Formats: sequence, structure tokens, C-alpha cells
Amino acid sequence: MNVKIKVNNINQKADSGETILSALKRIGINIPTLCNMEDLSPTGACRLCVVEDAITGELITSCSTPVRDKLEILTHSPKVIEARKTIVELLLTNHPENCLYCDKSGNCELQRLAEELNIREKTFYGDKPDYKTDRSSPGIVRDMSKCILCGRCVRICEEVLEISAIDLINRGKKTRIETVFQKGLYYSDCIHCGLCISACPTGAILEKSNLNELINRLGKEDKKKSIFVSSISIAYLAQRNNIRKYEDCRNYIVGALHDAGFDNVYTSAILNDYFTSEACNKIENNLKKDKTTIITDCPAVKKYLRNQDAELFEKLIDIPNPMQLTGDLFNKVIDFENDCMVSTVPCIAHKYEAIRSENTIKGVPKFEFVLTSNELDKMLHALGLSLPYTKKETPDKPSNSDSSSGVFFETKHGITEAIIRELSFRKGIVNKLNRIIEIKTDKDFIEYEFNLGKTKHTVACIYGVNNIKKYRSKILKSKYLFVELRSCEFGCIDGCGQTKTSEKEQQKKIRKIISDFDEKNNNNTAGKNPYIKGIYRLKQSEK
Repeated sequence: MNVKIKVNNINQKADSGETILSALKRIGINIPTLCNMEDLSPTGACRLCVVEDAITGELITSCSTPVRDKLEILTHSPKVIEARKTIVELLLTNHPENCLYCDKSGNCELQRLAEELNIREKTFYGDKPDYKTDRSSPGIVRDMSKCILCGRCVRICEEVLEISAIDLINRGKKTRIETVFQKGLYYSDCIHCGLCISACPTGAILEKSNLNELINRLGKEDKKKSIFVSSISIAYLAQRNNIRKYEDCRNYIVGALHDAGFDNVYTSAILNDYFTSEACNKIENNLKKDKTTIITDCPAVKKYLRNQDAELFEKLIDIPNPMQLTGDLFNKVIDFENDCMVSTVPCIAHKYEAIRSENTIKGVPKFEFVLTSNELDKMLHALGLSLPYTKKETPDKPSNSDSSSGVFFETKHGITEAIIRELSFRKGIVNKLNRIIEIKTDKDFIEYEFNLGKTKHTVACIYGVNNIKKYRSKILKSKYLFVELRSCEFGCIDGCGQTKTSEKEQQKKIRKIISDFDEKNNNNTAGKNPYIKGIYRLKQSEK
């Protein structure tokens, strides 16, 4: 710290080159912002972060102005407060007044700022924009009448993902955010990752939900109803409800869902186990050909490769994703054409995946409803089944013997861990510790070496769609046994279908809940799952 500044007449120190906003945050002074987000370039577009230069009396944007020696600023002077209040009042002029019905109500940054600035009546009046709502995406709804043009969604798509599916168009009062040719998100390069939903401060970009339709369906006995619950959804609800053990939360959820009207409640960990086994079969075959395989269960990555990189897409492992594997495992207990099937997932990209042709039967999606972790939580509350629920039940067969690697599968480097465990298990290699890989790192690119018998192999894990471009040549040139690709930095724990409060803390808690379950579970690889063994015995007998 080599810059001396004065904040509200108190001497402070700051780092040379950092912004005023960054320095003030470190000091502990809260400055309101709408356009600013961590890891995105500052624009100063919303002007809410203005502070007063105590010497000149000018208002300066703190998010885009670097500190300088002997700078004197006032953070909450009458002039600053009046400027911020006017900006919010102007934003509210064109904003819809339907907060009672908005999904973002209670979690809207504009609403919170209006409350903090004590805005209780309308000061300015203007025309309400009448934009057509974009519902083309199966997982995202764009209502541009609620857009405040902060640009956060545009920048996160451009700077973090490097996709630019949306952008600002026109000028002046006609400025708005649109897709290429204004055709809708479904027809753009959007990979349905949902980062724009997390970035949006208002209800302009939201997750598409059919939760009410499902709740209405639960009261009818027209169809048998089955639900698959993601292990990340279970761990997410565990940390939200202060339930320490994964298995306790899972059994609470199963009991609650049975009482809600579901005939069968399964966990998706068994699908992950089957995916792992099938992936190991392919990898063992590829070992003879010295061929690198790309592995992912992430629909956002698949759509990105399908749209943007044909060469890498061809290297994708030729097996269905876990959602598609229900047919092999559940064809004896589920009538896929007539039953109502529901899936809970941590990310809205799975809503897009559910409507793809390979996930349909005669053109109808196999999973009629796909709920995010947040929607599962809302459904339980709406039905008066809050966690921890009084009744605890184990998942229905064949989900009652899931391996802990199937649960760990959706975490960071979870696919890699699950595959290495299974390959080692098949070779008779005894793992004294439950965890083979223990990489405590936030790096977006990880290489890991391991021995399979007398042969040493290297695998790689890449996190973030933008990093696939960055390490593309390395993937193509290096002789990896396989490469795991994920669209989110922390795997599915970081999925956009989950409320991001204090993100790093939330991610640590979710991972710990899953890790604790994994560490005490002897059934720790797909090959130890009795139902997976049964599937392969059945396949062998049918040959």
C-alpha cells in the first residue's frame, strides 16, 4: 500500500492502481453499484457508485477511477446521496410496477436500492417500454421491459464465456440488449449456462419455470410419477437448511417427495455410476489406440462444442449423458411413454438438454419437468414440506445403493475422480484412502498423473468455456488418457439453478457435505454398486 488518501476526513492507505471502489470495500465502506461485478471490466455505466471529490466538489465514479496520492473523497455527502437517489428514481420511471408478481421480488438489487435510499413515491414519469418477452429458450426467459441496461449480462457472456450471444444494440433511448438478428436466445450461440441470470440485478433475465404446472399435476392420479434428484441438489438443500449429513438430507427429501405425491424417488447418482462404467469401457478400448477422449456430462459444454468446435466435438466420448441413461437402468420399473418423469438439476442447461431429440420419445421429452435446486426448494415449501422433514426414507430401488463416487461425480474434478477410481478398481488396485485425487486448487486447468498397473497416465480437467479455447491446442497435441470439461469454475456446485449468496462459502459447505459422505462410504466406486453389476450381467446373458 503506497498511496495515501483521505476518506470522509480520515487518513487511509490504498494500493497503487486499484480503483476507489476496491479501496473503499477493503476499508469496509459499502458503495452501491448496479453495473459493477467482480471479475468484469468496470464501465461506470450506472453511475450509482459516484463519490464526491472533496477538493473540487466533482462527482466521480468509484468503480472505474483509480486511486491517486492525496485524493480526498466523501462517500455519503448530501450531494452524493441526492445523485444516487435521482439515478434510482430515473430507473424506476420506465420500470414495470409488478414487483408483487416478479420472480425476483425480494432478491432484486433495484428494489433493495430503492429501499436503502428511502424512495417511497414516484418522482418522474415516463413511457413504459413494450418489449416482446423472449421465451424461445427452454431454460431462460428474457423480459427486456425490466432491463436497466447495466450491461452485466453482456459483459459476462463476452468476457467470461467469450461467446457474445447477446449485445447492446441501437443508441439513446432506443438502446436495448438483443441477440444476433433479434431471433431469440434459442437461435443464438447461447449455451444456456445461465450465467446471465446470475448476473442480472433485476428480473430482466430469469429461469423459465413450470413449477406451478407440476404442483397441479401432483394432485392428480392420471399418471405414475417418478423423480430423479441430483446429488448437488441434495447437498445444496442440506447447506441451506443446516443439515450436516448428506444422507440425512437425502432421506428427508425422499420422505417429503413421497408425501408430495411421487410414486418413485430416485437419485441421479446411480446414473452417474452407470455413466462412469460406460466411460471406463470406452477408455479401456481407447488405450489400445493411444487416443485422447473428451468427457463431460455438462450440456452447456456439449452445445458450445457442437456450435463452435467440430474437431473437439468429434473427440467427445460416444456415450449418452447420465440423463439419457435412464432407459437401460429403469426400463423394468418406468413406462417412459406414459409415466410423468421429473428431474432436479443444479443448472438450467439441463432444461435445454431435456428437449434434444435423443432425450425424447416420439418427439416428446422423456423428462416432462426439469427443476433446478431452487425450484425443488420452492416446491417443498409450497407444499408445506420444509426440511428437515419429519419422515426419513431411503431412495427407491435401484437408487438405494448409489456409490459415493456417483455422488461426488458432479463436483469439481468429480468425473475424473470417479473414472480413475473405477479403472483402478478393475485392475485390482487397492486404494487405502477414499480419495484418489486431492487437488485443493482454484486453477482453471489441472493435470494429474496416476499409475494404472505399471503404466503412467495423465489426465486433464478444464473449467470454464473460455478456457476450452485457451487450452484447445494443448488438448489436441498432448496425449492425455482423457480430458474432463466443465462450463463452471467449480463444477455443478457452481450451477446457476442455485442461489448464490456468499458463493465461495456456499461452495465450500456443499463440497464438505459431499466429501464427508464420500470419506465414510465403503461403496466408493461404480463397480461396487450391485445394480451396476446386475446391468452388465444382464447384458452378458442377452448376448
